[in-house]
Amino acid sequence: MLGIDIAALVTTIIVGLIFIGLWKLVIRKKSHSFFDYEKDYEEAMQHKEKPNFPISSESQKVLLGNVGKKNVFVEVDAKHVFICGTTGSGKTVAISNFVEAGSKLSYPMLIVDGKGDTDAGSLMEIAKHMCPSRKIYIVNLNNPKESDKYNPFKNTNTDVIKDMLINMTNWSEEHYKYNTERYILRLLRLMSMGEIKISLGSLTHYLPTINFTKLSKDLSVKGLITKEEFIEDMELAKTSGKIAEAAAARFATIKESDLGQIFSEEGIDIYTALEENAVILFILNPLLYPEMSPLIGNLIIIDSKKAVSNFYKHKKSRIFYILDEINVYASESLLDLVNKSRSANITCILATQSLSDLDGVNDHFKEQIIENCNNYIVLRQNSSVNAEHWSNVLGTKVAMEATYQIKGDGGSAKSTELGSLRKTREYLYHPDDIKLLRAGTAVFLSRDKMFHTKINVNKPF
Repeated sequence: MLGIDIAALVTTIIVGLIFIGLWKLVIRKKSHSFFDYEKDYEEAMQHKEKPNFPISSESQKVLLGNVGKKNVFVEVDAKHVFICGTTGSGKTVAISNFVEAGSKLSYPMLIVDGKGDTDAGSLMEIAKHMCPSRKIYIVNLNNPKESDKYNPFKNTNTDVIKDMLINMTNWSEEHYKYNTERYILRLLRLMSMGEIKISLGSLTHYLPTINFTKLSKDLSVKGLITKEEFIEDMELAKTSGKIAEAAAARFATIKESDLGQIFSEEGIDIYTALEENAVILFILNPLLYPEMSPLIGNLIIIDSKKAVSNFYKHKKSRIFYILDEINVYASESLLDLVNKSRSANITCILATQSLSDLDGVNDHFKEQIIENCNNYIVLRQNSSVNAEHWSNVLGTKVAMEATYQIKGDGGSAKSTELGSLRKTREYLYHPDDIKLLRAGTAVFLSRDKMFHTKINVNKPF
């Protein structure tokens, strides 16, 4: 009797264990289908990218601003910086941090102000305030009479001078441009052989065909060129001289205007100023000189490129090129400058009010500027188009999208307590966030260091 009870007990226990195991399996499967947001979110996000924030106070950095009590810096050798902010957003203040750093670290600096403001808070006043012991050359289109004198044709070769002159004129036909290039190159070589100092004044004098041919004849008489070369010069004057004279009229207009006072044979050029470890500031005035300012801006950019080529051989530890309101003088030459300057230990800091300001150059210019900079300081943008564009540039992050199952019950919807989570992407900074940035706040993204944050822009003055 006892043996029968034991067998029945064992059988009951085995059946019970099997039942419990099956019950747990069913419950586990069922409970897994229930929507547990916290648990699923933690599992889904465990591999989410986490940007590193290298916030420090080391030297050789530019203080940009702060996040709470932590300062945010960008390296002085950053792969170029692009600052974008509408009027009153704090763009000039953001730029001033680079002026301050350049002054403290004794870097030579080129500053171009395309806006032309000279009041309190302007780049001119900021540079004077922050560089009290530095030599500052100020080439000022607002006040040509009192401006420091400028001669971009120093320390260079005929090809670069030719490019400078060609870029001071807008060309409707490549044919006219080509003929003028030939004529100018030949004139520059004749002037070099005649040991004539090259300046805007001397070029304006010798560009007309009558003076071109006279110079060629004088050099032929002195035996500095052959009779055959003189004859070729006469033919060139006939075929290209009249076209070149049309361009020369533009140079003469500049020379004879008030702006002509800033150009001088003994004037400074960008390379010489930077070699002296000085600050050279150009103040354009697109309101007063809407046509001349872009042309002179192009001249400055080509002169800047000339300095870059010289600094390839004789490098400084670091040079800042601070170029504000680049839309005023934006061109392919500016892109070339940004592309090539880094190898000469030059950091470019480019600034404009909005991306739309750059649309007038060509269809791809603003994208090329963005592509050639690795660091972005984005202040308020009023335009929805520009705000969205910047949101796309700044990028996205991993986010989670929740879905819930519901069922109809007597004409009403009730939760089934089932649902799912899936990974998705959302803007790091939504366009609305960019449109609502307060003055003095910005989004900073560094692709050099792969981090981003919203900052309160430092105001060093």
